This record gives sequence, C-alpha cells and structure tokens, in this order.
Amino acid sequence: MDTNNTPSNHPFPAPAVSIVIPVYNLEAFLAPCLESVRGQTFRDFEAIVVDDGSTDGSLAEIRRLTAGDGRFVVLPTVNQGVARARETALAKARGRYVCFLDGDDWWEKDMLETLLAAITQNGGYDIVCSNYIRVCATYRTEVHEKRTADLEEFGYLREVMTFGVAPSLWGKLYRRTLFDDTLRHYPMRRGQDTLVNIQIGCRRPRVRFVDYAGYNYLQRPGSEIHSRISFEYCREYADTVADIFRRNAERLAGSSAALYRTVNALWWYIRYISRSSNPWRGDDPYARQLRSEVSGHRAELRKHFSRGELLMFDLDRWHALRPAVIVLLTLRRWKTSLQRRLSH
Repeated sequence: MDTNNTPSNHPFPAPAVSIVIPVYNLEAFLAPCLESVRGQTFRDFEAIVVDDGSTDGSLAEIRRLTAGDGRFVVLPTVNQGVARARETALAKARGRYVCFLDGDDWWEKDMLETLLAAITQNGGYDIVCSNYIRVCATYRTEVHEKRTADLEEFGYLREVMTFGVAPSLWGKLYRRTLFDDTLRHYPMRRGQDTLVNIQIGCRRPRVRFVDYAGYNYLQRPGSEIHSRISFEYCREYADTVADIFRRNAERLAGSSAALYRTVNALWWYIRYISRSSNPWRGDDPYARQLRSEVSGHRAELRKHFSRGELLMFDLDRWHALRPAVIVLLTLRRWKTSLQRRLSH
C-alpha cells in the first residue's frame, strides 16, 4: 500500500470526511479530478484513491498528482471492479462522513464545505443529496433532484427505488456508520450504486436536499452507463433486490417494499425492451411474473411511468405486436431528441 509517506498507524486525529475515489484506466481524466479535491475550501479530509488494476498509466499519474499531500491514500489493487474498489476504500475510511467521486469526474471547490454545512443542521442528517452538472462534449447542463423536502423513515428507500432521487453514490454525503459490515457491495455490471442505496434506505435514514450543484459528471461514450441492458441482467438484478429485501425483512416491516421492488424491476425491464435490437422475451417466466406483479399495482405505477412506457410493456406480452413496440420506441426517440434540441 502506498500512503504517500503517511504512517500506517494514523498518528493524526480522524478527518471529518473520507473521500472514496475508484480508478480504472482513467489516466487522461485524473488531473481535474484529483486537483479539484486538493483545492477544496474544506480541508479536513482524507482521499482514498483505489487504482483497480489499471493497465494504462493511471497509478503513476495518481502518485504524481498526490505526491507530498498526506491527505491522499493510494491503494493499488488487482482488478475486481468498482464495487470492490469502493469496498476496499471504505474498509480504510476513518472519517465521520464519507462521499464518493468517480475518477473521471470533478468537484467545484466548495463541494465539501456546502455538504458538510448542510448535514450538520437541524439536529443532523444521515445523508445530504445535491444536484449535479452533466458535462457532455458540446454542452453542460445542471440536473436537479426531483425531491426537495426532507425524507425520514422509508422515504429514501421509496425515492431511490422509484427514481425520485438519483440512485448514484456520488453527489451525496453520507454518515459513515451507514456503511457497516452488514452492507454488501454487489459487483453488478450496472446499477451498483442503486443496490447500495437500497440497503441504506432499509435503515430509515434522515435525508436532506440542497439546491446546489458542485459535482461535474462527465458523460463518456465508452462508459458503462451507455452499455446495453440484457434480459439476463434484468432477471439477475431483480433477484439481487429480492435478496436485499430478504436480508432486511425485519427492518422493512410496515413498508411498501413489494411495490418499490415492482417499480424498480419494471424500470429496468422497460429499458431492456426499449432497445429495438434486443430479442423478444415476453414469454419468459420472469416476464410473466413481472406482469402479474404489475397488475396488482397498476394505479400506483401510473405515478412513476408514462402511458407510453406502460403501453410498451403491455404490448410486449405478444411477439406479433413487437413492430408496434418499435413504432412507439421511434416516436419516443424523436420526442426526446426534439426536447434536447429545444433545451440547448
């Protein structure tokens, strides 16, 4: 382990915040990321940078950029994926609070100061959520959370699973005790952040929202977020959420967990059928089971999905109607494209 000459027995008091930064083959993006951390107006932090077995020059670049600053801890590991990289960092974290920053993104200089001030107000919160800035090749736009009021009890679980709150780990500040030994980091290809936030939601956190955008989220064409969702992934993801709910059955007593699970599963399945090149799987036992669950929550689901999305799902049960689904998809794409052009 490389700690930039910081003694391993930690002779200094624990910092207020631990920053978790996973890195894999991001050599070209690291300078703005790490320099934005170094330049924070709030300085009482440790930044744990995990190089997840990069095959480019990322590790050397991390060491160069953090040299001489004892607040940075560099952890080279074998490649295991972002979930395991974050797990490795959290095991070393000493701060009272923890936040996450991806190695190709960066912060505004008052990011930590703003979130720290918010989480300690009104008797203290477990989580503070903020807006973020989506950075694309040709434009930047501020993305606002749909929720603005405080959440308590199962409110955060509901909003994460129904996508009322961005399911990402980044852009938020958490009380570190939420990440105890019972929390699992599932190495899924997509939606890893959501699975962590679902588990945290089972713990009934007190959550605050701030109207502030200090996180710059870089959209890259080759990033995992743009990869195709397979049918097998939808089924595996639903099984993983079911496993989380089984392990948290006592905590979830009195909640609407079954509804949240259906909304979340339907969201992923609609993303699957929204690719015209994906094969039809409407007769699969998983698809039939999901239709059965949807039929029991139809009125509530209208609050979370458009008529077009629910119509696509209904038509998906018949292979002969797949052309009608493709027509709906085309119309939706045209509408989305037009809206983006008008907004920019």
